[in-house]
Amino acid sequence: MTDHPDSAAAEGWRGGQHSPWDAVLFDPARAEGTFLLGLAAARLGRSEAAMRWFRRTVRLQPGWMDGWAALADAGRRAGRWREAAAANAALLVLAPAHGAALANLAMLERGAGNPRAAVRRFIRALALDSGQAGTWNNLGNALRDLGATAQAAAAWRRALALDPGQADALGNLGGALRDQDRYAEARVLLRRALALAPQHAALHGVLAYALSGEGRLEEAERACRRALALTPALADPLCTLGLVKQRQGGGDALRWFDRAVAATPGHPLARFNRGLAELESGALADGWSNYACRFAAGRAGRERRFAIPEWRGEPLAGKRLFIWREQGVGDEFLFASCYADAIRQADHVVIECEPRLLPLFARSFPKAIVRAEQPLRGRALVEMVDCDVHVPAGSLARYLRGRLGDFPPRSSWLIPDPARVLERRQQLDGIGGDLRVGIAWRSQLMTMERQWAYLPLDDWGPVLGVPGVTFVNLQYDDCEAEIQRAEARFGVPIYELERLDRKNDFEGTAALTANLDLVIAPANSVAELAGALGVPVWRFGARDWTHLGSGVRPWYPSMRVFHPHAGEPLSAALGRIAADLRRAAVLARRAGAEAPGPRLPARPARRDHPQAPSLRRH
Repeated sequence: MTDHPDSAAAEGWRGGQHSPWDAVLFDPARAEGTFLLGLAAARLGRSEAAMRWFRRTVRLQPGWMDGWAALADAGRRAGRWREAAAANAALLVLAPAHGAALANLAMLERGAGNPRAAVRRFIRALALDSGQAGTWNNLGNALRDLGATAQAAAAWRRALALDPGQADALGNLGGALRDQDRYAEARVLLRRALALAPQHAALHGVLAYALSGEGRLEEAERACRRALALTPALADPLCTLGLVKQRQGGGDALRWFDRAVAATPGHPLARFNRGLAELESGALADGWSNYACRFAAGRAGRERRFAIPEWRGEPLAGKRLFIWREQGVGDEFLFASCYADAIRQADHVVIECEPRLLPLFARSFPKAIVRAEQPLRGRALVEMVDCDVHVPAGSLARYLRGRLGDFPPRSSWLIPDPARVLERRQQLDGIGGDLRVGIAWRSQLMTMERQWAYLPLDDWGPVLGVPGVTFVNLQYDDCEAEIQRAEARFGVPIYELERLDRKNDFEGTAALTANLDLVIAPANSVAELAGALGVPVWRFGARDWTHLGSGVRPWYPSMRVFHPHAGEPLSAALGRIAADLRRAAVLARRAGAEAPGPRLPARPARRDHPQAPSLRRH
């Protein structure tokens, strides 16, 4: 949302400081007369006529700054960007310190797709007069275009400090908070903005998205419909209404996504959301096609440019393929299930991975060259890779998993370090009963929206109360206080290996996970790693697109999914896990009694062994 500062000189004439008839009636050929006629035409909304009079004004008096300022303003209003820019440039030749001209020219630079030049001009304008709230707001817009979100927010806050009633700055800052998933803070600012500008359709749309992120779906729907009542073909609220309908369980979400695409052809977020809905329903061909919009929609990492073409599914025989990472570690484990098929098809494959995964991936894909991802600051704008084609990791499935029958039956695709597996086995020996179960309960990225998919450890009582089970912590953030509280509350130890950095040492975590009988986790990287290692994993949470219309997650043969039924809370799924875990513990105990010899990994009967090396309980 942008402010458009008018020239101060033009405002002076509009304010009646001069009588237009004084000049026009006596000598209509004078520059003052043509200038006033231009102002009169501008007031009547006749922008082309206004420009003709202002052009005549500057021809008659080329050194008159007010004439150039009025021509620049009229050109902007008429959408004649080049002429407006030329007029502002002429004004700056006459007055290099003309703040309004600098700000106007900056807006034209931004409109022409040159945000970096716009930022420089806005900063020059503010150096001349730092009290212009509209210029601070517009500087924030240009900084946002450059991806400098923190600096943009600071500029919008400066605008609001100067003018708390700046609706555009309130809306922009609210939108930025929404993009950071700070939905509640965004809602407060956006409601303030709408109190000042209640007919601003786009602001209602931004508010709708923030409300949707908070889970306030009915309010979000009302905000969408208010926006659409003001501007029926506004794509963003159409798209948000589709999301709301999808979360409400309605069957008409696709209709709203389609309307958004029709309103703004190619609308990337609507196409991306449509793709997720299609994948979730099992419509893989269309779903993968629309999932390709994830970069333009801002739902994946930054899209990268290469000097080589992108692979589009053509035969790879005789070609060198570069696979690059694009999303989080959990997604990387999932997409890596396609790597072996790509390696078989291409003569030469280079795999880029998150640096912490380098040794694990290098061991798991020995026929490929595995490289650590280069830091963003070290990359060229157009990257050079010694390959023939490139592909983002998330696009492999489009060409290798076009239908459910294309998912191979292989149980695993990641191989832990055998030496570290043995080391972890020795550390685990001496503790526990007949069943060792690793647990994790949340993701590292805990946005308000994602909190719906997780349950705190305090809610794990039914699971932790199952007898005959040894629980091992796999949660990879600071969780010591939570574990101590759960141990005290439920009377069960939760073990964890000392000197294991579960966040950064994926080799050690993979070796530990490979020694467990079972992993129980929600949608996070712990569950994805366990599935990629072929360890039995029970994943709980709502259905998502990765189920691909099935009752399982076909990527992971060793994974079972536990979903809450319609109308149930997420804890109901955890209750069913507890019931199945109780049965599994009974079977493990019977198997142990019938075959008391060692198994892999060997487990003595005692539950707690204070001499267990490098193992501690809270």
